[in-house]
Amino acid sequence: MAYEALDHEMLASVDMTDVDNLYTAINQQGFGVLHNVVPDSVLTPMREYIATELDKRGGQYFGLGGQEWIGHSPLNAIFSAHGFRMVLDGLYRRAMQGEPPSERILPVLRVLAGTHGLRHANRFHYDSYVVTALVPILIPNQPNEPRGNLVMYPNMRNVRGPIVLNILEKAMVESGTACRLWRSPTVQRWLGAKPVPLEPGNIYFFWGMRSLHANEACLPTSIRSTALFHYGDPHENSVLKQLSQARARASLRRLAK
Repeated sequence: MAYEALDHEMLASVDMTDVDNLYTAINQQGFGVLHNVVPDSVLTPMREYIATELDKRGGQYFGLGGQEWIGHSPLNAIFSAHGFRMVLDGLYRRAMQGEPPSERILPVLRVLAGTHGLRHANRFHYDSYVVTALVPILIPNQPNEPRGNLVMYPNMRNVRGPIVLNILEKAMVESGTACRLWRSPTVQRWLGAKPVPLEPGNIYFFWGMRSLHANEACLPTSIRSTALFHYGDPHENSVLKQLSQARARASLRRLAK
C-alpha cells in the first residue's frame, strides 16, 4: 500500500520565513523545531506498522534504510510532502551557499527495543549528510521511564571538504573508546553537550555532519522509534564513500547478533 503526500495545513503552510528561523535556531542552539506538524493520522498507523515489524523480529531492535520501505509506510506522507522537501533544500542552500549535489533524501527508521536496543544507545557519530531531520514516532513517557533523549555536541566541526579527512575523523570520534568519553557526564558538561527531549508531532532539524550526536539508553521493555531523513551528501559520488558505507553496515550487522 502506497501512502500519499501529507495534506496537512501546518506542514503545507511552511514557507521561507520558517526556513530562515530554523537556520538561525540551528546555528544558535544546535537544532530547530517545526512544532505540531505531524498529525495523529500519520503517527497512529505508523505505530501500528512498527508493532507489526517488531513482532516479525521477536521484539528486538531493527532499522530500515533506503528508498524501498518508505513508500509502503505511513511516513511516505511526510517524505513526499512538498513543504518538507522545501525545508531540507532551503537549509542546505543556506548552510552551503550553493546547490545540493542531488535532491535525494535518505530515509532511515530506527526502532530501539529489547536488549539489542541497548547496544545502539550512546553511539556518538557524525552523519554523512549536511542536513538531518528527525521525526519522533514513539517516545517512552511513563513516570521515571528513560526517554532516550537525543544528545548532541552542537556544531562541533565544519563540513569536511576532503572525503579522506571526513572518513578518518569519523573513525576516530566514533570508536568505542571515544564514545565512552562522549557519554561521560564530565566531558558532556565541559564540552557543552545538549540533551534534546523529543515530542511526537514535531520535526527536529540539525546539521548532522557538524553535530556529534547519539540517543540516550531506554529500558529494554520500552520502545523508542524515530525516523531520520538525511539530505545533502557532499561526497555522494565518491568511491571512498561507498567503502565507508560498507564499513558502517558491517558494524550494524555485528550489533544485531
